[in-house]
Amino acid sequence: MRWTIIVLMLIVGAGESHAQTREGETPATAIRYWENEPSSVVRDTTLIRLYSRAADRNTDLDSSLLWLQKGFKIAFRLRSSTWLAFVHNHIGLVYLRKGVSFQAIEYLFKGLQYAERAKDLGGQAVSWNYIGDCYANLKKYDKAVVAENRAIALCEASHDSAGQLQSLNDLGVAYRESNRLAASIRVLKKILDNTAMTPPPALRATALTNLAATYLKQDDFANAEKYALLAVEQETDTKGRADAELLSVLSLIASRSGQNVKSLDYAARAAFYIPYEWPGRREKVAYNLFLSYKALQMPDTALYWHEQFVSLRNRNGAEAQAKRIEVLRYEYDAQQRDQRMQAMADDMAGQAYLRNWLLLGILSFLVLALALWRSNNLLRRRREELDTTNLQLTEVGHLLQQTNATLEERVAERTEALRKANGVLIQKNNEIQEALFKGQSIERKRVAAELHDNLGSLLSGVKWRLESVDFDDLSEAKQEKYRSVVRLITDAYEQVRHIAHNLLPSSLQEKGFIPTLQKLVDELNRSGKGTFELICAPGVAVDDKKTAFELYSCALELINNALRHANARQVVIEIVQTEYFDVLMITDDGVGICSDQDKNQGLGLENIRHRVDSLRGNLSIRPFKGKRGLARRGTSITIRIPRQKVPA
Repeated sequence: MRWTIIVLMLIVGAGESHAQTREGETPATAIRYWENEPSSVVRDTTLIRLYSRAADRNTDLDSSLLWLQKGFKIAFRLRSSTWLAFVHNHIGLVYLRKGVSFQAIEYLFKGLQYAERAKDLGGQAVSWNYIGDCYANLKKYDKAVVAENRAIALCEASHDSAGQLQSLNDLGVAYRESNRLAASIRVLKKILDNTAMTPPPALRATALTNLAATYLKQDDFANAEKYALLAVEQETDTKGRADAELLSVLSLIASRSGQNVKSLDYAARAAFYIPYEWPGRREKVAYNLFLSYKALQMPDTALYWHEQFVSLRNRNGAEAQAKRIEVLRYEYDAQQRDQRMQAMADDMAGQAYLRNWLLLGILSFLVLALALWRSNNLLRRRREELDTTNLQLTEVGHLLQQTNATLEERVAERTEALRKANGVLIQKNNEIQEALFKGQSIERKRVAAELHDNLGSLLSGVKWRLESVDFDDLSEAKQEKYRSVVRLITDAYEQVRHIAHNLLPSSLQEKGFIPTLQKLVDELNRSGKGTFELICAPGVAVDDKKTAFELYSCALELINNALRHANARQVVIEIVQTEYFDVLMITDDGVGICSDQDKNQGLGLENIRHRVDSLRGNLSIRPFKGKRGLARRGTSITIRIPRQKVPA
């Protein structure tokens, strides 16, 4: 890819070099050569430049416009905004040189739009420079100043020093014509004194001439003559002679400074060269000669040049009007021709559009027919495949029915075997549970007997031995210690007896859970430690021995906690039995449990949780206030034990 780009650049460079060589020949020869080179990559752009040069060299408006029209067609075909801006700017320049400023501005603004679309700063600068010249010709100098300043800024941005110098010269002229003489002198001297940007000889001569005219308008004849003579020297070196406008300015300077002989000499030379100037410049030269002869007090000659000035102005106005009419006629003819061509193009486009639609319709029909034929073949094949598949599925269905019947029989047999095995396992599990509970009961009886017979007898013996001691001779303090020891031994004996009794109460096996719990409540009420109440509906009975024992143990632990830790005075024990649960609720009026951390502390509660978990039940603890006659705050503890499996 890189070598391809390099080769293409070499070809373009060679074409440009060859184009410059051919452009050195006569315009007609160069144009004929490039019009017959259709294969060159630089053909179109080279022809646009050659057409613009031919238009610049031609003094006839129609001929110039015909050349530029050819360039416009190429630029339009290329769809290049840059070259369209180039062509429009040259058309505007042709109209400007011919004195048709209004038409020039229209084309220059179109060129500016194309240059802005192409982001071409150089093209924009050219447009604004020529637009400023048009405004100056129309004597709208304020607008000319604005346009030239924009051109200068764009030239600086695009690093176009030559264009910047040209725009500075035009800006100086606009300042002078609007009587801003100091600004005009400053700008024009900037062109001459700037060493970084050396102006071309022709532009330097023009700047010197404009500076001389500015000083003349300021009545500074010495500086005016100085810069006018420098301009004459520059033009003589460049073109071999001074032009008529500069000579007329020198004549006017000499006449106003009292140099009559020099003034007449310059005036005669200006009159000789006036036929070789552009129509607009002829008008300026005639007016300067009129002012010069008027200052020399030569009324007849002054009147002659005034008549020449008026005649040239009228002729230029008439020519401008004729050119304006001619341009309008030309544009009207071109518009009519373009309309006819557009109509023909539209007609051809319509026919091509209709032909394309017909071809598209025929092609679509063929594609649709092919698709239908292919679809029918596919459907036929799919139908055959489906028929074969249906037969296979029917056979498979029969096999599945037979297999399903066999599987159902096997599943039924397996289910029945599993049901029997499950029954056996349940029975074995019940037997194991029963044996485990019997073992635990036997162990509890043994431990209870050991506690009662051994530790209880030992504590009773210790108590009797202490009671036989004569403590009358002891001091009062020692007697109090003696009585305290006897009380402790008595309490220890009662505790051992209580533990031995509660390890496996005989009434729990003989009478059941509810009567045993009622007996416990009656004993607690007789002890005077508080008020205890058992609430139980008639007919409630806990048949499972393990559940009865664990609930009884939990009740003992909770009652003990209420008395020892909560300082309760009232305790309510409630037994509720539902279809699925045995529920034990114990409520007290003690100090209560303050936080969740208190609920998780204590060996007693931990033992209760283990007992409840062993029965697959749940335990809930919550604060309680005012219920069933309890006046103070307290705690309500609920234990739920499943009686049988709860339905999902």
